Amino acid sequence: FGAGHLMDIVRGKTTEKIAQYGHQTLSTYGVGTDFSEMQLRGVLRQMVATGAVHVNAQAFNTLQLTEHSRAVLRGGVPVLLGEFKGTLPCADCQGVETSLTLIQKDEGTAEGSYVLIETFVGKSPDPVVAEGTWTTLRGSAADPDDTVYQLNPDSLEFQRRAFLKVNDYVIRQLGPDLAERTDGVATLTSPPDPFYGMPNPAAINCVKIGGTPAINTGTTAGNQGVCRLADGRECEEFGVLREHRCFDPAKPRPQRRPPPKEDTAPNF
Repeated sequence: FGAGHLMDIVRGKTTEKIAQYGHQTLSTYGVGTDFSEMQLRGVLRQMVATGAVHVNAQAFNTLQLTEHSRAVLRGGVPVLLGEFKGTLPCADCQGVETSLTLIQKDEGTAEGSYVLIETFVGKSPDPVVAEGTWTTLRGSAADPDDTVYQLNPDSLEFQRRAFLKVNDYVIRQLGPDLAERTDGVATLTSPPDPFYGMPNPAAINCVKIGGTPAINTGTTAGNQGVCRLADGRECEEFGVLREHRCFDPAKPRPQRRPPPKEDTAPNF
């Protein structure tokens, strides 16, 4: 399947093609409803660039998994470092609504790629999208021990940017001399989700409950992430995470039921 169909699945859309293939029963159906299609396409482009997804030009540009994507699905590669949002100061508009997605190149590295989406409020409704690579600098104008993310755009029409890492969930844009901006608060924040910065929360959850995440290539849905529990059962990993149930990955997924309340014990 192509990118458009995959975007429809993760955003939980109802389309004729989704109904035709029964993709509304997939465990990943609707998992990306909090993200815009532009944001998800930006992440997809970065996954293609890093080799986690392959575009098969000989098969109508369908998307395929690679050996590198197996490591991502197992939770071994922290693809998403963070997505930071906020409104930055603007000299000739009401503010710049900003979304910055940072993606690590490899686990433990201090570099990677990024997608920067900016909308100039009161000036233009059309968002401006910039992509490129980022590196980590040591030290700002105020503190030699600061950690600074420097954005290096692919296109010459965009300028380099620098963001000070305040903590894991907050970054602040600096001036070109790596000093604090003087034209207003320039802070972007990321929700403090315990799974944020990890590529696959279902795989992380599997490990937390004593299971082993793996990729099963023999399911009716093709390559699929599974959680092998300590008692020997093999469960669809997103079913374990989202519904606290063990779905057999070798069988068609039943209709989703509402998630249990927080005080409800997992039904394994």
